[in-house]
Amino acid sequence: MVGITRRKFLTTSAMLGLGGAAGCLGRPDPGVIFKGWSYEPNLVQQNIDFFEKQTNIKVNYEAVSGNYHDKMVPLFIGKTPLDCCYVRDDHLAEWVEAGWLRPFDDLPGAGSHKDDLFAYNLDAMSYDGKSYGLPYYTDFLIWVYNENVLRRAGFDKPARTLDELTEQARKIKADRISAPGGNVIEYPLIFAFRQLDIGLNDWWALNYASEVRLFDDQLDPIFPDDVGRRCERVLQWLVDGIHKHHIIAPTSLNMGYRSVLESVASGRQAFALIIKYDLEWVTNRKNSALAEGDLRAKGLAAEQASHAKVLKMAPIPSLEPDQSGTLGWTRMYSLASHVREEKLTQAWELMNFLGGKDASGDYYTARRWFRLKGMGFAFKSLLDDPDIIAQTQQWGDMELIKEQARSVRARENIKAPWFSDFNVYYQPEIQKILLKQQSPRDGLARIAKRCRALKREWS
Repeated sequence: MVGITRRKFLTTSAMLGLGGAAGCLGRPDPGVIFKGWSYEPNLVQQNIDFFEKQTNIKVNYEAVSGNYHDKMVPLFIGKTPLDCCYVRDDHLAEWVEAGWLRPFDDLPGAGSHKDDLFAYNLDAMSYDGKSYGLPYYTDFLIWVYNENVLRRAGFDKPARTLDELTEQARKIKADRISAPGGNVIEYPLIFAFRQLDIGLNDWWALNYASEVRLFDDQLDPIFPDDVGRRCERVLQWLVDGIHKHHIIAPTSLNMGYRSVLESVASGRQAFALIIKYDLEWVTNRKNSALAEGDLRAKGLAAEQASHAKVLKMAPIPSLEPDQSGTLGWTRMYSLASHVREEKLTQAWELMNFLGGKDASGDYYTARRWFRLKGMGFAFKSLLDDPDIIAQTQQWGDMELIKEQARSVRARENIKAPWFSDFNVYYQPEIQKILLKQQSPRDGLARIAKRCRALKREWS
């Protein structure tokens, strides 16, 4: 695009959209207009019903199906009546730069939850020194291993480094250890490397486990010459795992996250990266052949035990044993910049209920999401809640969760308004590296070059 920056284009489009849409809009439905992506909309409505009973504030909620980002953009551009909505941290900078979200630092009680929020969540919900979000959901990737398989291979603890992991995986493969269904574990490792709207989380987590820094404070790429060339070395380890040692399932390049989760729960792999809250799912006998087989072998019926801790957490293996870290993310509630003035106070009250405390001072929504779905929360104090600890101990280890929560990082360039464009470009380049169509160094250099070009386009 010549003579106009990407930022200017988005802002101008939004202004033009107002005139095109204003004449065809009818009177909006009464109540706070609230939209979100379509995850458990019935539970969302139940939360809203409780809010309405507490406050007598009416809410008009709609679950947006399909590609949420692409469906919300025309609503913002056209100034379609909207007061608050879900926002992904991946899209926050883009939407703020386009003028679609309203900061709330000027509203009553804006900073009331800050001291109780994890630092990475608080940072993810702000932009250019202003606050734009209250937390809906947050979580991070954890490393899980099959304890029984590890013991059968002769190891008494999980690998701490990537080299140790290679050794353990090669031994499992060589010993032809079988899964519960009798099939041999041919590939002890599996990752989710399919290109998706928000993809390659596993690649980020492996980098952060080795404390890789990809961008400097000005969001200029440091790789492929980051400290110790760690990013390149992590990628080379993956390439060798697929093509040299044959310990990483080659189907990883086509696997989405849900497929990885199901494969791990079946026992077909010994190691994987999964979302923390899904540790409950893969250890629940209703979902997991691995858990069901373990509990049956122990003679425990369904009414006696629901979970088996056959898959356990551990630090993500890294290049060096003293390194630690993982990838985390934040989903939030935000105000639309064109929130109706007469609904601003009520929309803010709804946000505080959903992303903070209810009228009684309880983190009602966050607690309920955890109780019913195991979803992660952004409030530090809930990690010490007796009910949450008791529920977590059925399938996980709260002390390990607390420990790993201290080293969670968001994607470093997530605050760049060009992140969405970067997200489209870098994923196929990483796949080319994993397919041995280009070297790790060459591929990373191409991605770095594109990052610099995107930064110029948006400046």
